[in-house]
Amino acid sequence: MEYLSKLNFYFLIIISIAILLPLLFLKFIHPVLKKIIEKKNKNLFKNLVKLRFFYTLGYILSPLVLLLAINNSSLIINDLQKFTYIIKKISGIWIIISLSILINKFLTALNATYKKNEFFVKYPVNSYLQLIKLIIIIITAIFSICYALNLSPWGILSGVGALGAILLLVFKDTILGLIASIQVYGGKLLQEGDWIELKDLNIDGEVMEVGLHRVKVKAWDNTITTFPTAKFLEYTFKNWRGMQESGGRRIKRRIILSISSIKFVNENFLKELSHLVLLKDYLKNKNLELKEANASLREEDINRRSLTNLGCFRVYIKNYLEKHPKIRKDMTLLVRQLPINQYGLPIEVYAFTNTTKWKEYEDIQSDIFDHILASIHYFELEAYQEPSSKDLKSLISNLK
Repeated sequence: MEYLSKLNFYFLIIISIAILLPLLFLKFIHPVLKKIIEKKNKNLFKNLVKLRFFYTLGYILSPLVLLLAINNSSLIINDLQKFTYIIKKISGIWIIISLSILINKFLTALNATYKKNEFFVKYPVNSYLQLIKLIIIIITAIFSICYALNLSPWGILSGVGALGAILLLVFKDTILGLIASIQVYGGKLLQEGDWIELKDLNIDGEVMEVGLHRVKVKAWDNTITTFPTAKFLEYTFKNWRGMQESGGRRIKRRIILSISSIKFVNENFLKELSHLVLLKDYLKNKNLELKEANASLREEDINRRSLTNLGCFRVYIKNYLEKHPKIRKDMTLLVRQLPINQYGLPIEVYAFTNTTKWKEYEDIQSDIFDHILASIHYFELEAYQEPSSKDLKSLISNLK
């Protein structure tokens, strides 16, 4: 009885230490660690605390105490071999799994802290971290099984070759995703923050995250789409990063003019146009050029060179854009005619704004076309518009 009492007392001490040690760690050592890490990187510490990293670290101490006590006590091992064997195995597996969890939490906190870092943005660090986590989980499972069954881990690892085909089948998406993420990042095709457009999958938005086998994209309606990274190697996609880096966003829009409204301008009309500041120099130089070209021709000759309302209108728009404070002058600027179609003559504005922000870009583009549409009638031109029901009713009433 005295022997059993000593045994029970010994167990009581071990269990008490196993329970109290984590509490003492969290009470006294944890604050010291907190101060050390706070000095080095506050964000990293915040992320570690959020993931309960230090609590996990503290609770490793309990199985560690039990394992050390059992390994160093012949008394317990001789008398309670089965019980101590079970406790020993559970404690060992607990430590292996806890260490695996700690490493995973640290990698997660590291990624959350530095994901905005230039290096993390440019290279597929997140994909590599996910791969490392997967490897850690596999190693943890192998070592836990080996420890529980008293097997050598090298024996299990040597048998993995025979299961290679099965593993490739199970982790097919992961392997494809890893290869795709390396190719995408290696070729600098994609990175977080890029605006991408993938029409085959109806995706248009900003890249939030590029993972080992998944890409997360936030669309402009704030919905989030997740799809395999390998899709970037299957389909063609558009990346707007070049536009964002250039600092200018393209305006490429057209208006269609009625062909019947295009005509030569006479002297009276030229006098009216000469009052426009944006056309004054053009008309002056053009008139001199035309007089010189037509000097040997008669007034009634059809091959005399003359100004048209359309030509004056195009020059007016071009000069208006060149004077516009929010249009880039160092990038392409065109006002051009497109081929005539069944609707009329398209006139296209091709220019770049001095901003890439969507709202500002739309405001600039709208202001420009507001002015162009309002100026058409001044040049006695007409914009094409399909007849409405009101127009048809008016036509019918006039026929009556």
